[in-house]
Order: sequence, then C-alpha cells, then structure tokens
Amino acid sequence: MNQPFVAPLQVAEQRTEPSAAGPGDEAATDPLLAQALQTLQMPNLLLGHRIIMPGDEDALFPIERAGREQATLKVRRQSGAVRRVARELLKELGLPDIELPRLPNGAPKWPAGIVGSLAHDQQVAVAAVMPSTGSSYIGIDVEPAEPLPPKVMETISTPGEQRKYDSETLQGRVLFCAKEAVYKAFNSKTGQRLSFQDVDIDLASGEAVLKDGQCMSVAAITSPRIVVLARHTE
Repeated sequence: MNQPFVAPLQVAEQRTEPSAAGPGDEAATDPLLAQALQTLQMPNLLLGHRIIMPGDEDALFPIERAGREQATLKVRRQSGAVRRVARELLKELGLPDIELPRLPNGAPKWPAGIVGSLAHDQQVAVAAVMPSTGSSYIGIDVEPAEPLPPKVMETISTPGEQRKYDSETLQGRVLFCAKEAVYKAFNSKTGQRLSFQDVDIDLASGEAVLKDGQCMSVAAITSPRIVVLARHTE
C-alpha cells in the first residue's frame, strides 16, 4: 500500500440553527473528507465529521462536563466537537439535543435503540450512529495520514501482519486506526478490553479477526484523513 497522500484540511463554513448545545455557531467541515466518508456508508448508518474549532467546548451539556472539571481546554473542546457531530446525526433520526455522558469505560452512553461511536484526533472529530438491530455494533476511529513512530510499529502489528504487509503499510496508521475502531465496537458490546495483539487485520478482505475467532468487517479511507469503520452483525 502506498503511503496515503496528506491533503490539507479544507474548511467549508455554513450557518446552523441554534441548539440546546450552545449558541448559534458555524459548522466547519472539510468537503474532501465529507466526500471520502461517503464511501464508508452502509444501510441505516449515518456518518459525520467536524473540524474542531474554538467554542466547541461550550457544546458540552452539564452532565457531559461532569467529572471533566480538571480537563484541559483542548480535551473539552475535542469532546464538545465530537458530541456536536453525534447530535446532528441523532437529530436526523428524530432524536434532537441528546445528552451523551461518558460511561465508566469511557464510551458514550447512547439513547435506547441506537448504537454509535465517537472519535477525534487533534483537528477532526467524527461520529457514526445507526438504529440498533439485534446484535449489531460499530466502532470508528480517525487519525492523520502520517507514519507511526518506528518503535510503535512492532507494538501495533501482530507477527502475521508483519509477514503480510510491507514496511510502508506497517509504518502507516491504517492498522492502528482499524484496531482502535475494532476495540471500540467490541468494548461497546462486551465491556471487555482488547490489546493490539488480540486483533489481526486483513485490509484486502476488509476483515478483522479477534483472538477468540470473532470477525468484524472493517472499511477505511486514507485521505485526507485515515478513518476506519468497524462493524459486527450477528
């Protein structure tokens, strides 16, 4: 796999209506990323993103700020931005101004009948939501399209992955991002943890195999940001 092209973020400003999350503000999106995210779409799934901007920290509801009093402005801003994205998606499902507090495991608490996942890096927040159907669960992650530090590579990749992929793929962030997405999906359903070595990713088939034999589908984009969506349906 070639090293993904790192495209600069392109910000499109559009006015949005005021909501309970905060005063009227501007929704900042990257049109290239919005277009790329469309390739990850599947039935009943809603995806969205936002460029993290000053003022996003004000989007947190009181219950979402609870326990974060000592958090840095940067952390609160990222948390507010990603919840703004999720709330816009939930609004499309007829669920406006939904609170998304953190559970003890750090995952957001979704309303009944909804499964979802949140992620952000230093600049971008992404969210995925869909109606819950049986045993479906999802995870999403986002990373800049940049290489990993060399020593991290061996920690992330399994021996099988090290044999399977060339150095460019191993040094990139796609495997890391995929495993983070799989972890979020698995943890949201079971409450259990996974290590990087517990998951083997096959990028060609779009499949993640867990240590217990469970399988999840994974789909990725690599420009202008790496975003991976993991999904399991029984």
